[in-house]
Amino acid sequence: MPASVDQLIYEIKTAFGLVEQFRLQYKDNDFGNEYVNLMSTSEIRDRDTVKVVFIACEETSSSIPGILPSCSSSTPLTSPNTSQSSVNSTSPSLDEDGFPSEQSFGSADTIILDPSPESRTSAWPPIFIVPKFLYFAEILLQRANAEFREKGTLLTPPPKLRMDILEGMAEHIFKYTAYPSDSQIEEAAVVLVHVHPCLRERGARAGHEGWKQYLKTKVANFHTKLCKIGYPEVSVNSLKNKHKGQEKAAANIKKPRKAEVNFLPSLPCGETRESLENERVALLTEVKKRHNEAVVKEKMQKTFSYRRQEVVQDSPLVSELVNRWPALFTVSEVCFMTF
Repeated sequence: MPASVDQLIYEIKTAFGLVEQFRLQYKDNDFGNEYVNLMSTSEIRDRDTVKVVFIACEETSSSIPGILPSCSSSTPLTSPNTSQSSVNSTSPSLDEDGFPSEQSFGSADTIILDPSPESRTSAWPPIFIVPKFLYFAEILLQRANAEFREKGTLLTPPPKLRMDILEGMAEHIFKYTAYPSDSQIEEAAVVLVHVHPCLRERGARAGHEGWKQYLKTKVANFHTKLCKIGYPEVSVNSLKNKHKGQEKAAANIKKPRKAEVNFLPSLPCGETRESLENERVALLTEVKKRHNEAVVKEKMQKTFSYRRQEVVQDSPLVSELVNRWPALFTVSEVCFMTF
């Protein structure tokens, strides 16, 4: 058992490949086996159940009335070779085609869709964790790592394996930022050869320099692909979308600053600019009503991506924002920082 809660969190992140921020809870006998926050690992007994509560999901769920958090999972602490997981929710019954039947959902049930893969929930982590690669690539790496530890033999990855590794690393990097800095790419390369020492390069001083250059090239290729499909955070910097007089690749690059996570997300699934503009117009009326903070907050969250595209792409004056988004300047929204 780890000596501290932070060490336990790190081991859980490593074992299950988690990247989101979370806290841990355990069943306290003194409170009728209710889950309470874990403050010390000494509170955990053998085969106790530890509950993982994702912080970002918890905040989002608590801000929308009637929706319960659906992002927690419970993991019994068993032997190192055994791992189990369960979700604290009632599984709906399935129909003959294997889909949830309508009768299995009560009137109070709410179906919560998974967030868009384009949305980010956390910034660059303090410790970068190498993702799991494709099954075949993982098998090759495990065998090569074992041979490296036994004989010191370095692996010369075939093109297919190198491509799988770079694809997985680039996709994982893009979960945190579309514009990784040089130091962030280097950190990812260092961790890669640390986790998979068989990938260290012959003759290289630190063993990761070549992987750093590979990752830089792969990230650049990702930018090109995402720009072609209209990925907002990348396409906003394409030459055709720049203002007159700024038709240069390095001119007025719009990218997240420090602590900005969900910089320029796509519109929610099923929504259009017209439908979200209607929501904005409705907000002008809702914000004038008394004791209507919950409705205003819900609509502000719904129109977040639409508002961000307006702010980032059009760079409006503050006076224009006040006229179009008066709710943005209320006390609750300023504190919530939905700008």
